[in-house]
Amino acid sequence: MTELDKYKFPLFTELFKKGHFQMKVPFPKEMDIALIQADWKQVDELLFSYLAPGGYLRDILNKFHPFDSTEHIIALRDAATDEDGIWHDDGSRHIAFTWSFNDDSSLTGGELLFKLKKSEEVTTISPPPREVLTVFLTGEYGFEHKVNKVTRGSRKTIAGWCSTAPKLED
Repeated sequence: MTELDKYKFPLFTELFKKGHFQMKVPFPKEMDIALIQADWKQVDELLFSYLAPGGYLRDILNKFHPFDSTEHIIALRDAATDEDGIWHDDGSRHIAFTWSFNDDSSLTGGELLFKLKKSEEVTTISPPPREVLTVFLTGEYGFEHKVNKVTRGSRKTIAGWCSTAPKLED
């Protein structure tokens, strides 16, 4: 990212300070209904539209970093089947995000951990409440992360990644 780009993406500086940034991002009504009904096909279709150019979530993510492609998953982690994640950096992606739809008051575990590679200093974020968007830097900026095992209840998030296609040399 160039110095000029930092002015075009007003939340990049805040993101870069800690490697992550959280904010409340309300679900549009149709997403809220699909999540409550656990209509995963509808959730997925809505996510594609929200992440398309000019889409609701893309407009928010564009405040953090330039990108031209996205990927996403619906991440459902349950204590009965979950296991500890491993430290990883999401490869060549620039930023990653989770958008929480946690509604389980018994949820324990499932913390999101961040650190600079080769550092012992770890930042731990408890599973956020519903409608909190967590945006974080990836290996492109020297960060890695993992998710701890859910020990009770269910952790529910939408996870995604934003990338910029490499520029081809002439």
